[in-house]
Order: sequence, then C-alpha cells, then structure tokens
Amino acid sequence: MDSLDLSDEAFRRVAAFGLIPGSQFSLSRRAPFGGPLVLEVGSTRFLLRRSLAKCIQVRVAA
Repeated sequence: MDSLDLSDEAFRRVAAFGLIPGSQFSLSRRAPFGGPLVLEVGSTRFLLRRSLAKCIQVRVAA
C-alpha cells in the first residue's frame, strides 16, 4: 500500500488491523452489489467498506 487518504478515526480503525502505508495485503473476496471487500493482512482477515477502499492507493506487487 502506498498511502491512505482517510480521516483520523478511519485511519485508526484500519491501522488496528495492520493496514498502514508500506504494508502488504491481499484482496480475498468482493461482496456483490457494492458490498464490502474482504482483505487479508498477514493472518488477519477483515471487511472494508468500499467507500474506505476508494481512499487507499496501492502498488501491485510483481
């Protein structure tokens, strides 16, 4: 992940799961109809609203 453009509260929420600039994560599932995304950071799996996901800039690993 390159950067997060989130409010302080939203940043603290995702940082609690290890989703911080420089971290690596994988997208494991997308819920239909605009539902949340399932992300994995290490061995932790969590849901992320698409509205928050739009605020995350990533670089795809080779």
